[in-house]
Amino acid sequence: MSAACAIAACSDKHERFGKFTAIPDKGWAYNDSIVINAAGLDTTDTPQRLKIGVRHDNDYDYRNLIMEITYRNGTRLMRDTVDMELADIYGAWSGSGLGPTYQAETVVNTSARIPDSATITIRHVMRLDTLRGIRQIGIIIDKP
Repeated sequence: MSAACAIAACSDKHERFGKFTAIPDKGWAYNDSIVINAAGLDTTDTPQRLKIGVRHDNDYDYRNLIMEITYRNGTRLMRDTVDMELADIYGAWSGSGLGPTYQAETVVNTSARIPDSATITIRHVMRLDTLRGIRQIGIIIDKP
Protein backbone atom coordinates (compact mmCIF):
# COMPACT_ATOMS: atom_id res chain seq x y z
CA MET A 1 0.00 0.00 0.00
CA SER A 2 3.05 2.22 -0.27
CA ALA A 3 4.37 3.97 -3.33
CA ALA A 4 8.06 4.79 -3.11
CA CYS A 5 10.23 7.03 -5.18
CA ALA A 6 13.99 7.43 -4.73
CA ILE A 7 16.05 9.67 -6.93
CA ALA A 8 19.42 8.02 -7.21
CA ALA A 9 23.02 8.71 -8.08
CA CYS A 10 25.43 5.89 -8.93
CA SER A 11 25.95 4.60 -5.39
CA ASP A 12 24.04 3.01 -2.56
CA LYS A 13 23.79 6.38 -0.79
CA HIS A 14 21.84 9.24 -2.37
CA GLU A 15 22.17 13.02 -2.10
CA ARG A 16 18.50 13.41 -2.94
CA PHE A 17 15.90 11.16 -1.38
CA GLY A 18 12.14 11.05 -1.80
CA LYS A 19 9.57 8.60 -0.56
CA PHE A 20 5.76 8.80 -0.56
CA THR A 21 3.20 6.64 1.22
CA ALA A 22 -0.34 6.13 -0.03
CA ILE A 23 -3.25 7.15 2.21
CA PRO A 24 -6.16 4.64 2.36
CA ASP A 25 -9.21 5.44 0.20
CA LYS A 26 -11.35 5.76 3.35
CA GLY A 27 -9.22 8.78 4.37
CA TRP A 28 -6.45 9.74 6.78
CA ALA A 29 -7.67 9.12 10.33
CA TYR A 30 -6.50 11.46 13.09
CA ASN A 31 -4.77 8.70 15.03
CA ASP A 32 -3.04 7.15 11.97
CA SER A 33 0.59 8.21 11.75
CA ILE A 34 2.48 7.85 8.49
CA VAL A 35 5.92 6.33 9.11
CA ILE A 36 8.63 6.74 6.47
CA ASN A 37 12.10 5.19 6.70
CA ALA A 38 14.89 7.18 5.01
CA ALA A 39 17.07 4.15 4.22
CA GLY A 40 19.85 4.85 1.71
CA LEU A 41 20.30 8.52 2.59
CA ASP A 42 23.77 10.04 2.22
CA THR A 43 24.60 11.13 5.76
CA THR A 44 27.62 13.36 5.21
CA ASP A 45 28.19 16.31 7.50
CA THR A 46 26.53 18.65 5.01
CA PRO A 47 23.15 19.95 6.23
CA GLN A 48 20.15 18.66 4.33
CA ARG A 49 16.82 20.25 3.49
CA LEU A 50 13.83 18.27 4.80
CA LYS A 51 10.57 18.86 2.90
CA ILE A 52 7.09 17.42 3.23
CA GLY A 53 5.19 16.56 0.07
CA VAL A 54 1.41 16.20 -0.17
CA ARG A 55 -0.54 14.77 -3.08
CA HIS A 56 -4.25 15.57 -2.98
CA ASP A 57 -7.28 15.77 -5.22
CA ASN A 58 -10.33 18.02 -5.55
CA ASP A 59 -12.11 16.12 -2.77
CA TYR A 60 -9.91 17.84 -0.19
CA ASP A 61 -12.22 20.41 1.42
CA TYR A 62 -9.72 22.71 3.12
CA ARG A 63 -7.27 25.44 2.22
CA ASN A 64 -4.47 24.14 4.39
CA LEU A 65 -3.19 20.99 6.06
CA ILE A 66 -1.67 21.08 9.54
CA MET A 67 0.76 18.25 10.30
CA GLU A 68 3.13 17.23 13.05
CA ILE A 69 6.47 15.82 11.86
CA THR A 70 8.74 13.88 14.23
CA TYR A 71 12.30 13.06 13.18
CA ARG A 72 15.85 12.75 14.46
CA ASN A 73 18.13 15.72 13.69
CA GLY A 74 21.59 14.45 14.51
CA THR A 75 21.19 13.14 18.04
CA ARG A 76 18.16 15.31 18.92
CA LEU A 77 14.57 14.22 18.50
CA MET A 78 12.64 16.99 16.73
CA ARG A 79 8.90 17.60 16.55
CA ASP A 80 7.76 20.34 14.17
CA THR A 81 4.25 21.50 13.34
CA VAL A 82 3.74 22.54 9.73
CA ASP A 83 0.75 24.52 8.46
CA MET A 84 0.88 23.82 4.73
CA GLU A 85 -1.20 26.04 2.46
CA LEU A 86 -2.69 24.04 -0.40
CA ALA A 87 -4.99 26.70 -1.91
CA ASP A 88 -5.14 30.48 -2.07
CA ILE A 89 -8.00 32.56 -0.60
CA TYR A 90 -9.99 32.07 -3.81
CA GLY A 91 -9.72 28.27 -3.71
CA ALA A 92 -7.14 27.84 -6.48
CA TRP A 93 -4.77 24.97 -5.69
CA SER A 94 -1.20 26.13 -5.21
CA GLY A 95 0.52 22.83 -6.04
CA SER A 96 1.44 21.46 -9.43
CA GLY A 97 -0.08 18.53 -11.21
CA LEU A 98 -1.94 17.11 -14.14
CA GLY A 99 -5.51 15.92 -14.04
CA PRO A 100 -7.29 15.60 -10.71
CA THR A 101 -4.18 15.23 -8.50
CA TYR A 102 -1.98 18.05 -7.21
CA GLN A 103 1.35 17.95 -5.42
CA ALA A 104 2.54 20.62 -3.01
CA GLU A 105 5.75 20.75 -1.01
CA THR A 106 6.95 22.80 1.92
CA VAL A 107 10.27 23.02 3.72
CA VAL A 108 10.32 21.74 7.30
CA ASN A 109 14.02 22.28 8.08
CA THR A 110 16.76 23.85 5.93
CA SER A 111 19.69 22.53 7.97
CA ALA A 112 18.65 19.05 9.07
CA ARG A 113 21.14 16.28 9.73
CA ILE A 114 18.99 13.21 9.23
CA PRO A 115 20.83 9.94 9.82
CA ASP A 116 20.64 7.05 7.36
CA SER A 117 17.63 4.80 8.00
CA ALA A 118 16.01 7.44 10.21
CA THR A 119 12.31 7.08 10.85
CA ILE A 120 10.16 10.13 10.09
CA THR A 121 6.62 10.16 11.45
CA ILE A 122 3.86 12.40 10.08
CA ARG A 123 0.34 12.82 11.43
CA HIS A 124 -2.32 15.37 10.68
CA VAL A 125 -3.50 17.59 13.52
CA MET A 126 -6.59 19.00 11.85
CA ARG A 127 -9.68 19.27 14.04
CA LEU A 128 -11.58 16.35 12.58
CA ASP A 129 -11.40 12.58 12.75
CA THR A 130 -10.75 11.69 9.12
CA LEU A 131 -9.38 13.76 6.23
CA ARG A 132 -10.55 12.90 2.74
CA GLY A 133 -8.86 13.93 -0.49
CA ILE A 134 -5.26 13.41 0.63
CA ARG A 135 -3.82 10.68 -1.59
CA GLN A 136 -0.16 10.47 -0.57
CA ILE A 137 2.20 11.97 2.01
CA GLY A 138 5.95 11.93 1.61
CA ILE A 139 9.30 13.38 2.45
CA ILE A 140 11.96 14.85 0.21
CA ILE A 141 15.50 15.27 1.52
CA ASP A 142 18.11 17.08 -0.57
CA LYS A 143 20.98 19.54 -0.36
CA PRO A 144 19.92 23.19 0.11
